[in-house]
Order: sequence, then C-alpha cells, then structure tokens
Amino acid sequence: MSIDTIGTIDALEAAEPYPGIRRRELHGEGASIYWYDFEPGAAFPLHRHHQEQITVVEQGMVTMRTGRSDAHQLGADSWTVTDRHVEHGITAGPEGARIMIVLTPRRATDETVEVLA
Repeated sequence: MSIDTIGTIDALEAAEPYPGIRRRELHGEGASIYWYDFEPGAAFPLHRHHQEQITVVEQGMVTMRTGRSDAHQLGADSWTVTDRHVEHGITAGPEGARIMIVLTPRRATDETVEVLA
C-alpha cells in the first residue's frame, strides 16, 4: 500500500457553511470526510442528501435530529449512521462541539444538500 497524499486536518482550508460552524473537508476516490467545529448552540439545518452519513462526535455534545421529530443527545465518542435520503440536522450543546462525518459515496465538489428547514 502506498500513500499518495498526506497532511493534517488543521492544514485543510476552512469554510463557514452556516453561522458558528467551521468545516474542513477531504475527498478520496470513494468517500468524503468532513470535520465540523460548532460554536455553542450553532446549528446545521435539517437537510438530506443521497449519501450514507457516519457521524462521530469527537468533542462536546450535539443533538442529532432525524426525520421531523426524533432527537438524540450524543456526547464525545458517540456515533450514528444515517441512511441515504433521511432528513437530519445537528445542533451543538452549550460548550460547542467537534464532529467528523464520513459520506459514502464521495460527494462531488459542486454537489449541494437539500436544506429542508
């Protein structure tokens, strides 16, 4: 096995997709990985996309909403797997949060999510 590219998460360019949320992203041939830093109470709106999503909470607490009513409190080292096309959104707790998301298949760089609320 060889390594074609190597780097650090902090060296990846950061974007602010929503107020109080900073995102870094990395794309491989078959998957996309995103790191999100949430300020306290910051929210990623309810949305859906055609990728399966694996979410890992690295620091802090979040509320993960799936569908229109289910809400789950997740702390550090918690994870979820969300099927394709399922509505979901994430809100950080009072201390903020850092999460990692893996999407399969890979998200195209020009692809957007369908924001629902």
